Amino acid sequence: MQVEADVSDDGILTAKLPDRYRGRPVRVMIEDEDELASAQWAALTAVLDRVEPQRIAQRSHREILEEVRGFRESE
Repeated sequence: MQVEADVSDDGILTAKLPDRYRGRPVRVMIEDEDELASAQWAALTAVLDRVEPQRIAQRSHREILEEVRGFRESE
């Protein structure tokens, strides 16, 4: 289950959970969105490293990744 939470400036986590969790201990896992995005880009780069350059329309996979990153950042 994923839960949206707020973290205050002094580090206090606030989240609203369903009734069944009230009064019980729960485990919280924090995923840094930047680290997740970096891992996804690393995986994509690894896949494209294995692709034959002749099948990528005369551009290297690094050039394509730069274009994809640029497009993604422009949104």
